[in-house]
Amino acid sequence: MVMNNEIIIFTPILVVFIGFIIFSILKKRKRSAQSIYKLIDDLEKKYIY
Repeated sequence: MVMNNEIIIFTPILVVFIGFIIFSILKKRKRSAQSIYKLIDDLEKKYIY
């Protein structure tokens, strides 16, 4: 019974921690539309012209 109690306590904490890590990574990688257009423009200049 003690092991089940530890699983019940630590599972939500672990899920929230993993969710926070994923959310912070996605938020950091988020780009604005202006930076995406600049990236496309730079790639066109490098590979097409």
